[in-house]
Formats: sequence, C-alpha cells, structure tokens
Amino acid sequence: MAITGAGRGAPIDFTVSHSFGNLWSEARNRRLAVVGVDIPIGLVGVGRRLADCEAKKRLGRQRKKSVFHAPAHCTLEARDDKEAYDGNRRSGHKLSPLALRLLPKIREVRNASRADEYLADAQTRLAEVHPEVSFSELAGEPMTFGKKTPAGEAERLAALEAVFSNVRDAVEAPMQGPPRPSLDDLLDAAAAAWTARRIVSGEAICLGEGEVDETGYPMHIWI
Repeated sequence: MAITGAGRGAPIDFTVSHSFGNLWSEARNRRLAVVGVDIPIGLVGVGRRLADCEAKKRLGRQRKKSVFHAPAHCTLEARDDKEAYDGNRRSGHKLSPLALRLLPKIREVRNASRADEYLADAQTRLAEVHPEVSFSELAGEPMTFGKKTPAGEAERLAALEAVFSNVRDAVEAPMQGPPRPSLDDLLDAAAAAWTARRIVSGEAICLGEGEVDETGYPMHIWI
C-alpha cells in the first residue's frame, strides 16, 4: 500500500500487508480518506464493463492490452477453472487468463468490503483504479515501454517524481512484512495513491460513471 497525504506536495511511503483484509482494516483505523484498489470490483452480468472499454480507448493501440476485460459476475461462484470459463462464455465473452488468475483476489476484496464503502460519503472510501491508465493521465500520454522493463520503470518513476518529490527514496526504503514488492509493483501502488489523492481533491475522472453491478458494487475505474 502506498500512503500519501491529500496535498499536492505530500510525500509518499509504502507499507506491505499480508492480505487485503489487513490492509483495509489498517486504512480504516488510520482514517485514510480514499484507498485505491487495482482489482476489478463491480462485475457485469452480460457483456463488458464500460469502464474497461473507456480505459482501453484512453491507452490507445500500443498500451490497451494492459487493460483486460473484467470477468462476469457469475465467475465468483465458479468451483474450478472450467466452470469459470464456461460461465464467462455464457455472458458473451471469453475469460482471459489474467482475469482467471485474479478471481481469488477479486473474491477477497469483495468479501472484505461492502458496496456502500465505495460511495463518496464513506468515512474511508474504496475506489477501483488502474495504474496504467493513471500513468497515462499523469504523463499526458500512454507510457511507451512495458512496466517490467528498465525503460518502463524509468519513465514511470520520472512521471511520479512530478507529484511525489521523495518517490525515489521511498521505493528504496526498507520495508517490514511479507517479501518486498518488485519495483514495478511499488510504482503501480504510487500511481494508485496519486489517483486516490485526486479523488479527495475532486480532480479525478470516473470511467464507467453510473454503472453498478447486480449487487450494487460500482463498475468504475478512477484516474
């Protein structure tokens, strides 16, 4: 988790949690204003989420593959991979391998949070984000290189330096907890924190605005 204050000049620091439940509990105890989560939250019954389509459009031809279409809501109850694939196909689309791998995390986040905790009046608010789309908004254009390449890490770090003056020191600082995240994961977390700060200040853009799933969870991506 990347943590920053609401002000533009606020520094950033990182903490590592064993689970989303632990992270969410810590965030509420600390009365953080907004927590950005890089996991699909609201899931469609049929078709595709507008937020995913809008995110792909913003990233253009070169980077749009970094956004995958979220799985259908029925996959949450799937007992195995085949059942998840079959259920998603009935919703009208093929389930991507990445979406399949994320299903346990999607279940974890949804099981630990309520739909009303994504609303603007929540004391500590959750918001779905997508770091690659946030980087595009931060830099004014999509990133050129993949995030796991040295060139990609360098351009993302340079973009973040414009909003977090201490980011280079923060990603190198010692961390307690589970195994240390990779550099690209830390940079993604920082992009999520930047978007969370924009939500607090009222500057953030909501993709898929107004769409909610059958259980009330928003199908939004904030940038």
